[in-house]
Amino acid sequence: MADGEVLAPQQALARLGTLLRDARQARKWALRELASRAEIAVGTISQAEQGKTTPNFVTLDALLTALGIEGEERAELEGLRDRAEPRTRPVRARAETQNRLLHDYVAAAREVARHHPHPFFLPGAAPSLTDVHWAQQAVPVDPNSPDDGNPAALLGGGQRPLPTTEALAEQQVCVITAGPGGGKSSLLRIWLDQGLNRWADAQAAEMPVLVPAESLVKHTFGKALATAVNEHLRPHGLLDDFPAELFTRPPRAGARWLVLVDGLDEVTSATARRDIVGALAALTKSHNAHLFRFVIAARPLATHEFRALGPDVAWYRLLPFSPEDVEQVACRWFGALGLPEPELAAERFTRDPAFRRIADLARTPLMAAMLCQLHADSPERELPTSRGQIYRQFTERLHERQCAAASPDTRLRHAGLERHGPAVLDRAEHTLERLPELIGLLAAERRRDEMVSAVSLLESQPAARRPATVPSGEWRAFLEASLLRSGLLTLRAGRIVFLHQTLLEYCAARHASPQARTAELARLLAKGWSRHWVLPQMDVSSRLLGLRYWNPPGREEQSYFGFLLDDGEHDATAVIKELERLANRGGLVGCEFLADQHALGTQLPASVIRAVTDTLLRLCRIGRFELWRAKVARSRWIDDDSDPDIERMFARILSSFAIDDRVQAATTLLLLRDRRGLEILTELARSPYLSGVCGPAVAARLAAAGDKNGGEILAAQAEDTGLEAGKRLKAAGFLAELGDDRGVELLTRLAHDDDVTHRQRAEAALWLADLHHHAAEKPAHPNADNQPAAPLDPVGQDTLVAFAYDRTWRGSSRIRAVRLLAGVDDTRAREVYAELSNDATLRWWHRLRARRAVAGRANDQGRLGAIG
Repeated sequence: MADGEVLAPQQALARLGTLLRDARQARKWALRELASRAEIAVGTISQAEQGKTTPNFVTLDALLTALGIEGEERAELEGLRDRAEPRTRPVRARAETQNRLLHDYVAAAREVARHHPHPFFLPGAAPSLTDVHWAQQAVPVDPNSPDDGNPAALLGGGQRPLPTTEALAEQQVCVITAGPGGGKSSLLRIWLDQGLNRWADAQAAEMPVLVPAESLVKHTFGKALATAVNEHLRPHGLLDDFPAELFTRPPRAGARWLVLVDGLDEVTSATARRDIVGALAALTKSHNAHLFRFVIAARPLATHEFRALGPDVAWYRLLPFSPEDVEQVACRWFGALGLPEPELAAERFTRDPAFRRIADLARTPLMAAMLCQLHADSPERELPTSRGQIYRQFTERLHERQCAAASPDTRLRHAGLERHGPAVLDRAEHTLERLPELIGLLAAERRRDEMVSAVSLLESQPAARRPATVPSGEWRAFLEASLLRSGLLTLRAGRIVFLHQTLLEYCAARHASPQARTAELARLLAKGWSRHWVLPQMDVSSRLLGLRYWNPPGREEQSYFGFLLDDGEHDATAVIKELERLANRGGLVGCEFLADQHALGTQLPASVIRAVTDTLLRLCRIGRFELWRAKVARSRWIDDDSDPDIERMFARILSSFAIDDRVQAATTLLLLRDRRGLEILTELARSPYLSGVCGPAVAARLAAAGDKNGGEILAAQAEDTGLEAGKRLKAAGFLAELGDDRGVELLTRLAHDDDVTHRQRAEAALWLADLHHHAAEKPAHPNADNQPAAPLDPVGQDTLVAFAYDRTWRGSSRIRAVRLLAGVDDTRAREVYAELSNDATLRWWHRLRARRAVAGRANDQGRLGAIG
């Protein structure tokens, strides 16, 4: 178009269509290919090229992006479109504003994503998160499992660890759980950084947004997101505030917002947490559901708090670092901190006898970061021996850094109070010296009321009272700056909050006096004891009417309990007595609680550890009493019949009632690093009375704990034709997931065994297909340099397809085979569904199900939904 030429709307429309057609033909694309690349209907493109309809600006943007048209050529085509439809120019202007805001957001959010969420006390700039981050693995979890949230459950069989990035490709809602300091916040920031990079390279269909859960409490969802973005990014170069209405539209055509919700557990009010989850659930069911996908990170919470989200949620638990990972983490930290020869330094660090005593603590990302900094600061200093001591040394170093006399900028240190004279500066120094006590008071108050104002609370204390000659605003600015420079707190959503929930728990525990600690420990231990008054016919547990049992404190209390106990400044005699009582009389629940504390890093007295071990060993035994009970039951029901098969049946039935507790007790022994747990698991897995009840699962736990007997037991059970096919199938599947070729061979044999039911043959084929899918699509370790080649052929998928076409199978079994196939290859499953929808040998209702699946209306849930 010549300079100065003004076209009428119809002329502009015709010119636009011609240029679009020329651009497509220059690339030798058919209309269908462009439609596929731009995700736009063929008819819409045809109408636009013929000049019959004006494409809206979203459609035009998608076409130009697919055609790769940028710069002046894009501007010309957009101008022609505006000329053809003058009424949409305001919409066009809004789109340009949105693009500019998103560009500024990406630049500022990248800065935030590089900052490590953990505290840092060494002089100089903190290393970038990407420089020190070492990717963890995750394991899918069943939120309804009673083991969820228990560290012992990490040894459960049948769950294949996978890279955390895999969770990002899951359903509309994904929940990531981990214990205190387990790496949740770091993971979300890494996802934010990676998502922004993909977005900037035009390779992503999701724009990530990191939002603290507490920001969602007071505002509507759009305003909460906008407020979180503005508060976080304004100090990092965000030019203009994000308007809330920006989140009512997709970030660009065909894209959506990926909302990363961090710290749901840090919202202390259960009602507020329920409101947040309810708001997210409502959005997933509303007409705006296509705009958002959610990833929620939290410590393990009660399952009912997430019930509003519905069943279609991907649940994952982050796994701690492996011992090999810890050395790599140390190497990264030491390299980022400038230590010479970081590889050798990391090797010496992890092989030091002092470190080996706390090696399990270093498997937690937050603890690893603290230990690496402590060692880098004073390599000759002996390492702390418990979680409480690590936090104490670390927070002391933070305070020493803040109070260092050689401050490079006294105005920064005193927030501009110099003009008020030496007396005011002395008062400010006194406040800085007492800052740890003041922060402890703030932490204790925040545990009672999360909305307590930090600055107002400090200002009310004698140690931080405002001098009469200083204006209130200046003194408050000094207090706020001092809190933020402490390394323990940060500004989030306009409020001063603790950088990490465990820092709040530690500071609150440290603030309590020895008498208060003793009283609080006694309260937490004693309040769990209560009598069991539920009638037997209504009770699903093994508890007896009227007896006293112990119920553990809530999960949100357990970390705080550990800090109270670990400090040592309490009436040790009274506390140890209560702990020994719990270990001796609290049953499996009490022992699990104490073992979890030990795994968390709490330093328990040796007498308590011995009592816990003795109780667990007692709970693990399969004694003669159970067999005697079985014989009594047999004699009551079948007179004068000595059939050994019947006796074994009754023994299996009676012993199965307690087998879950025995497995859990043995697994809990492993948390105490007692190898007898492995011996007991081996005995349970090999028991002839249990092999048909839960033998494969027990053997899988044994193998996951690193014992070679687990694999041998699984192989024997999978080959045992005396077991029912379902148990053999599980044993073979678990064995294959451990990387044992025998498991693959046994699954293949079961998939083609005519003596096995159609359902189990299909599930064996699915297991093979799923193994190939994971081997082909997922690296063996998230930090591996090269992806290994897939060791398996897709025989499972081919077998499922063959089952679907096999007309000797029942129609329901054929449809089931396709449903299972959909769990690993949805595209191929739809092709099979399309052919089955016209298969006259199927009943009409099976053909209808196939047609509904092709239309996208069937709820094919894949492996878990089909098997479960």
